[in-house]
Amino acid sequence: MSTTDDVAPRAFLFGSCVARDTLEMVDRSTLDIASYIARQSLLSAGSDASAHLPTNLGISEGFKLRMIKNDFSGNLLQSVRQAAESIDVLLWDLADERHGVHRFEDGTIVTRSIDNVQVPAIVELLDATEHLTFGSKTHQSLWTAAAISFTEFLDEVGLLGRTVVLQVPWALHTTEGKPTPWSMGVRARDANRLYEPYYDTLHQLGHNVIKVPAEMVVADPGHRWGLAPFHYTDAVYREVLDQLRIAGVIRLRPQG
Repeated sequence: MSTTDDVAPRAFLFGSCVARDTLEMVDRSTLDIASYIARQSLLSAGSDASAHLPTNLGISEGFKLRMIKNDFSGNLLQSVRQAAESIDVLLWDLADERHGVHRFEDGTIVTRSIDNVQVPAIVELLDATEHLTFGSKTHQSLWTAAAISFTEFLDEVGLLGRTVVLQVPWALHTTEGKPTPWSMGVRARDANRLYEPYYDTLHQLGHNVIKVPAEMVVADPGHRWGLAPFHYTDAVYREVLDQLRIAGVIRLRPQG
């Protein structure tokens, strides 16, 4: 971990757009992103489904391909263990849980991520699997068990006290006052309702949870990644950073 003021704190990101876009507001001289695991459900973590990954995905090397391979191999736990002694904070958001997971006949699991559903060879593969939808009783039950195990794992590797969960609801409206678009068949109001028991589980497990009030959350049509209920205005990300500083989790200076 960083021990002197002239060394930038190091963050491990587990999640997707919420943590990632928050840290886009931070000067890299004050925070170093040590590792980033995206497009991977907690249910996929530790579940090696790489034997099912098609050999020809039709996409070139890059972030998307790496995240797909990470998801199929379920490499989160291995990555966290390797980084545990060198990071100051693990930022965890639940954005990539939103579309559930797919379970193969052998019991292994992969995430129904935006990346996986954009690859025809993977879509064809997933069509023959069991889709465990986000918010269903089966998904909630399995996810709760996984959250308990992950919490114990974080404690084992000395990261539980350095883990922060970002609880930011989906925005119902844009800066223009218009309703936010649905995301793969899910609207913001329903998503927020479905997320509640998952956040409740993490609260009950004693996680440090940073929560942004729903009335502060607004979607930005000009967001660099496009309009979505989880692509917010800069004010939302600054609120998360302010709460991180107040909590004394990491020392940050937001840009601008």
